[in-house]
Amino acid sequence: MSADDLPPGPRLPSAAQAYLWAYRFREFTEAAHRRYGQTFAARIGGLPQSVVTIDRDVIRRLLTGDPTTKRHANDLLREALGDRSLLLLEPTEHLARRKLLTPPFHGERVRAYARLMEQLAAAELDTWTPGSEQTVVKVAQRLTLDVILDAVLGISDDGVRDRLRALFDAMLGVPASELVFYYPAFQQRRRWNTLAEIYWRKRDVLDAMLDDQIRATRADPRLEQREDILAMMIQARDESGAALTDTDLRHELNTLIAAGHETTATAIAWGAELLAHNRAVQDRAREAANEGDQKYLDALVKEILRIRAPVSVGAARHPLEPFEIGRHTITSETVVVVNAWGVHLDPAVYPEPDTFKPERFLEPTPDYSFMPFGGGAHRCLGAALAQLEIRVVVGAILERFELLPMQPELARGVRRGIMLTPKGGGRVRIAAAPAPRRAGAPAPASAAAARA
Repeated sequence: MSADDLPPGPRLPSAAQAYLWAYRFREFTEAAHRRYGQTFAARIGGLPQSVVTIDRDVIRRLLTGDPTTKRHANDLLREALGDRSLLLLEPTEHLARRKLLTPPFHGERVRAYARLMEQLAAAELDTWTPGSEQTVVKVAQRLTLDVILDAVLGISDDGVRDRLRALFDAMLGVPASELVFYYPAFQQRRRWNTLAEIYWRKRDVLDAMLDDQIRATRADPRLEQREDILAMMIQARDESGAALTDTDLRHELNTLIAAGHETTATAIAWGAELLAHNRAVQDRAREAANEGDQKYLDALVKEILRIRAPVSVGAARHPLEPFEIGRHTITSETVVVVNAWGVHLDPAVYPEPDTFKPERFLEPTPDYSFMPFGGGAHRCLGAALAQLEIRVVVGAILERFELLPMQPELARGVRRGIMLTPKGGGRVRIAAAPAPRRAGAPAPASAAAARA
């Protein structure tokens, strides 16, 4: 039996309906999973025929085995990132490029960026005053962009930094930017496409600035002493001794900026929103921040990403060989989509899935049950860097301030491009943090864990 025989889930023939489907992704998919089971077929606008799954055995087989037998499903990102982005390369070249780019994103290299993040967070928090209100997503966007300017691009010139900040702010504010993702034709630069022209003009400026930075970095006599990611990518060589071209580098920088800027900022904003509405978890997390309890803070970050993953799709692949799902065979014309939200909110894996409970992650969780960064050969290269940044920023906030909610209920999620962000941007009221509890002193009473 083919994928056509799978239980038919949402059938959305127009791009407008596809956008609505994405905007209400959780409602659509929960209803479809209840009706059709863990895996169903979906025909969504002009996108490829899809199979949506939360079956962890299917996910395991999709993400393991020979990585050259599964192709990425990222073609919608081609216009935004460029053909030479790691996310767009075909399987064999992807594996070679990933091996080349991995060192700057792991181990001591990532931990070395923690001090930079701490300094940037401290400088931002110095401007906060108890009693004020903060829109955390805007603060987090500034911080994540500064991390990119320093740790990724290695830019020290204040004028260039200011120009890039202004450019990114302008690009994030392009009208209808979230719509063009669901209308693939409108991403293209064509004379008739006035909708995208505002974006493309700004993109031209960004590309020129990135090219300038690449050339300046190549010519830097201190290149070998630099620790920013661009400098390390320029020095990287594959097994044949070949280096990345300027086009390769620019497209990889586009990818790092897109993946590491607003997604991480959105996760930090959700963290503030969730903590403001759960005093018990906030008290425990503040204690962990004051005591340097990295295990609990890591669990906190994972729980934020579980309960409010910024991106709903955990992974997507085109099988290049026949791929079995029960009685059905999936071919390369069909994309298999992992519903990360569905996996993260499955009560069989996470009891009381809508309860904000970081201690879930103090013990090992089942395989293929946590997918904010995808998995397998295409797992997000910057996952460790993003989790470190969330941990540092949220921990720094809690050490100094208490977060108070602006409304009785947790903010609902609103669509921003392919992401779900808290309505209002994670707006909270802040107060001075309670003094750290003395060793041996009894813990203060706190409210029972609230449902997220």
